[in-house]
Amino acid sequence: MSLGGRGHVPLRMCAGCGGRFAKGSLVRFTVFEQSSGRTVVLDRSGSRGRGAYTCLNPDCLEKAIKKRALVSRLRAAAVSPNLMEEFQRVLEERARG
Repeated sequence: MSLGGRGHVPLRMCAGCGGRFAKGSLVRFTVFEQSSGRTVVLDRSGSRGRGAYTCLNPDCLEKAIKKRALVSRLRAAAVSPNLMEEFQRVLEERARG
């Protein structure tokens, strides 16, 4: 007997709005070790250790940065200064298909 669906869909929580969404529909962030400390960066590969997620809404990323949710969840010291620009590029790439 087939259920006809995709099966289990992993859900993750957005660090900005707190909503639960399918993992594939979110943007993933992780930490990058530098001499100056651990920095939050965008994780395009989806496989760089501990991760945190936000919706595709730029406001959610801004909120997550402002309330330090990404820094806290990833045990980092700071957020990459060009994180918003990278996020915008990801949004553009996903819009193109």
